[in-house]
Amino acid sequence: MSNSPTRERPTAYDVVFGAGVFDEARFTNIRDELGAEIPRSAAELLSTPAAGELLRDLAPPEGGRDAIAQIGMLLFAAYRFWLHGRNVYRFDERFADVLDAAPSGRPIVPPQPAGYAQLPRQLFWARVSEDQAPEPVDGFFWTMTSEEDAPGSVDLLFALGVRAGRPGLSLFDVSVEPVSQLEQWAGVAARADGDDFANILPGGELKGYRAIVTAAEAVKLAALCFDHIDESAHEQGADG
Repeated sequence: MSNSPTRERPTAYDVVFGAGVFDEARFTNIRDELGAEIPRSAAELLSTPAAGELLRDLAPPEGGRDAIAQIGMLLFAAYRFWLHGRNVYRFDERFADVLDAAPSGRPIVPPQPAGYAQLPRQLFWARVSEDQAPEPVDGFFWTMTSEEDAPGSVDLLFALGVRAGRPGLSLFDVSVEPVSQLEQWAGVAARADGDDFANILPGGELKGYRAIVTAAEAVKLAALCFDHIDESAHEQGADG
């Protein structure tokens, strides 16, 4: 696993908001309009004129209400990702072993207020609806929100079918509230009719493919990712 701003393979952010594709000055304009305020939801972000204009520019002419809502979620996740330093945590193929291991037992929290976890290439597959074909899961954005008198939540936005040259990507979202529940999710049985993350593609088990078919599996995967990041940090600290 690595945490690096260098581009190894394009992330969902690179494909939609990367250099040569997107003018980051538009995020700067949103930040200037918000001042010191950090938006806690897509609705708060889109209340700014600059974000509303950007949403209209990104929305396809034939896009319906659902498409616009998804673009709003992507815009919120991408803006918070940008605002908090564009932290990317990349997992290699060895992460598959973590899926079958017990969680560390320590409290699980995301390592940053916002970031992107990029999963091993084509290890995980999912579909955004029953009538869609499975696609490889590139990774997920996370965004932590907090209230003055509440424990806060974490929003997860999974990106599927990410590749350079493709006009768009597939998305699904899930939220965890409060954040402290992540530790419980890391150890749950998340698929009622089979093993968690079991393959769904014909012959995929021969290639070691895994799948996400329930929202519980999506949350469990994110929790295991955060736990693995924390475990790696502890190991590096011990070595140091």
